[in-house]
Parts: sequence; structure tokens; C-alpha cells
Amino acid sequence: MLDETEYERVAVLLSEGVGATKEYRERHGIPLEQVNRRVLFRPALDEYERLAGFRETNPLALYHHRISIYGSACERCGKVLRTPVASKCFECGLPAKHLPTRYS
Repeated sequence: MLDETEYERVAVLLSEGVGATKEYRERHGIPLEQVNRRVLFRPALDEYERLAGFRETNPLALYHHRISIYGSACERCGKVLRTPVASKCFECGLPAKHLPTRYS
């Protein structure tokens, strides 16, 4: 997972990959399905690996490796809440910390 500073570095490279994909499609007149996105997004994938120590192979997955889009860890099961404003843990059902709960 990336903090905001790290994510911004990857986001710039993702944006460049989108531009390269559009340019490649226009130049060759091919549909998106025929574009090798792993090649055009390699700089973003490489930067993510350098920052996180993990080799991601799907460039679209990088949009989800951003800490700020997830919530804190559940107090009961330890799984990360799906959003910062989740009303309960998806895994165990415990109401989120910021809401009044019957478990208090």
C-alpha cells in the first residue's frame, strides 16, 4: 500500500501510461483489447515495485494500492475496513469505531 506522496509518484506514471495507450491505439488503429498495457504501464509498475517491494502485474490494480481509500483495521478481526467511513467491518460485522456500538 502507498501513502499519498508515494501514490502521487505512481499516479503521474499511470497518467502517462494512459496517454501512451491512447497514442498507440490511434497510431496503429487498434482496439484497447489489443494493446499490451503491461508494456505501456511498465514505468508505473516498476515504480510501484520499487516503493512497495512487490511486483504488481496489473496496472489497473495500482489505483487500489492507496492507503487513504481504505479505513482503519477492525478492532475485532484486524481486517482493514473497505472505506474510511465504513459503518461496519465486512469480514466480522463489528460496527466501525466512529459509530456508537452495542459492544462499547
